[in-house]
Amino acid sequence: MRALVWKVSIWLLVSAAMLVPIAWVEANGFLSSATIQMWAKAIVMTDGPAAFRATDAFYPPLPFSVALVMQSLSGGTGIPLPHVLSAALGGLLAVAWYYNLLNRAAYDRLSAVLVVLLLVLNPIFLRCLSEGPSIMFLILGSWLYFRGLVNIRLFGTAPDMMKVALGLLVATMSHELGVLFALASLPALVLAARPSLLVVSPTGYLVSMFFPVAAAVLSLFFVSAVLKTNFFAVQLLSPDSSWAGATFLALLCLLPVPLMVIFRLFVQPRFSMPLGGVILTLVGMALLNRVYPVEPDPILVAAPALGAAPVAARWWTRTSLRSTPLAALTLLSALLGFWALGALGGQESRAWLQAATGRPVPNPVAEAAQVAAFLRDQDGVLADVERHPDLVAAMGNARNFIAAGDPAYDRVLFGGRPAGNFVVIEVEENAPVVRDRLLRALPGLKNNNDSRFELVYDSGGWMVYRLNRAGDT
Repeated sequence: MRALVWKVSIWLLVSAAMLVPIAWVEANGFLSSATIQMWAKAIVMTDGPAAFRATDAFYPPLPFSVALVMQSLSGGTGIPLPHVLSAALGGLLAVAWYYNLLNRAAYDRLSAVLVVLLLVLNPIFLRCLSEGPSIMFLILGSWLYFRGLVNIRLFGTAPDMMKVALGLLVATMSHELGVLFALASLPALVLAARPSLLVVSPTGYLVSMFFPVAAAVLSLFFVSAVLKTNFFAVQLLSPDSSWAGATFLALLCLLPVPLMVIFRLFVQPRFSMPLGGVILTLVGMALLNRVYPVEPDPILVAAPALGAAPVAARWWTRTSLRSTPLAALTLLSALLGFWALGALGGQESRAWLQAATGRPVPNPVAEAAQVAAFLRDQDGVLADVERHPDLVAAMGNARNFIAAGDPAYDRVLFGGRPAGNFVVIEVEENAPVVRDRLLRALPGLKNNNDSRFELVYDSGGWMVYRLNRAGDT
């Protein structure tokens, strides 16, 4: 019991430390779109209008469900709760990696602390912390999968097979990339399997690995069909050949330790083949993301590789000086990760790097704070809360909004008579598509050309109209 209390205490301390880099980039203006979206969804679901009916997809369910519980228990705070969850997951990974190296790989305490410290100080790991809990859950799932994959070949026990199945389940339920990760794992499972397992029952082996994932995905498809929503929260993006090249380079930046372990143990297939399966899964996921693109940022596509280094480090040849080359390779990976963020990263990764180096970046929630302050004491506000999560996050609640699911809101979208007291829209001049559904239904609001409404607030981007009963036709 004392050991458990000690581990929980360490986890809480490490999780608190994980909030420091998150708070630093947030202080310089960086908030990822994924964090804002999840935060706003949790606010609307727990503190929004009772009639609200989400029209966006509910995927991914695991991080969203946990964020929803946290929002309900906290009652709402000015702190982005997805950041707290992300820090908790980062602390969990750090503590799990430390004890795995200490107890399973027989590293001394100082060496285990040094390796884990270099792993969590990798700029790509810090970038994932600020991205949000979805990508952190994906890293957790990938680590469980990689650990089980190697152990299946070495030991072939039921707990190891359960690690693989659980890791794939967590990855699939956490991020759109997790589905591609699970699909890419199929050839790796064959490559890494013990020959005896494939001889006895190859079908049973693969079914036992994929049954949790298949059951979860099929249930989500069923619920999606019943609720008439999309399965994924994002639409497939246009394939870009540059993504693949950049993603492979980003992967290489995170794989010095696994690649060196494979090189050193190449003549021992029971080690090199499962570790090769780890690389094969990551490469397959990157290739699938090129064919079915769900994530445009190469840095985030490469993020699951963060779980491969501690797994490979366990099987580094046991010598008195093994921690020195391992620390050197981990440091090299961190330096390469810093380079990759600037050279290969997407728009948000470059913005994170700018904020991390102390240079301010635009903050969507801060930009919406003024219009949120104007609306805070108003009632009956028509708003497309699903297209403007920054406004919801700036408000901190959604009680005074008329949103999707309310007959008054739906009537406006279908060209009916406007209801409520106010309408808030955001005008994006250079956007190729009008995202705001209210603005699409009421295009005259863009130029203040609708007699039914009176402009009462205009900040250049945000516009608030009061319903003009006298001009209502």
